Amino acid sequence: MTDQRPLYLLLSGAPTSGHEPVNGLVELLQNQGRHVTVLSTPMGARFHDLDALADLTGEPVRTEFRLPGTGRSMPPGAAVVACPWSFNSTNKTALGLTDTFAVALACEMIGRGVPTIIVPKAGDALAGHPAFRRSLQELEAMPSVSVLRSEEKSLPSWEEVAEAVAKATA
Repeated sequence: MTDQRPLYLLLSGAPTSGHEPVNGLVELLQNQGRHVTVLSTPMGARFHDLDALADLTGEPVRTEFRLPGTGRSMPPGAAVVACPWSFNSTNKTALGLTDTFAVALACEMIGRGVPTIIVPKAGDALAGHPAFRRSLQELEAMPSVSVLRSEEKSLPSWEEVAEAVAKATA
């Protein structure tokens, strides 16, 4: 029986340069039997095709907090994948700064102990900033968090990300 709890895919304002769009990752996760729900930071909406992702998942991509008394709460997920997760979103997540809905959901799920895979994406200059290195170390020290980085300064393959999800939820 497949886990019907949602797998939250969180997007931020980071490109998938050198990769196909995140739609390919969604399809791999769906092929694992996952119910994928996509959320994005407002800046991420400028980097990813939210309409195509909504068509693929069958539900709109949320970018904003809901107003009290409207919509539905986000239940604890089976896992969270923050990919690609920008310099800004990585630092905010490590510090617990929840000014965007996607970062707030990441922080909440980490607080609940939900397996969370952070796939950071920052250019060379930002990746070399001491705050980013501290944030990655802080995230790696959290019990339910895995930080997945590629050796060649780009994103890991979608297959590696899907494999990390399978491992984290086994």
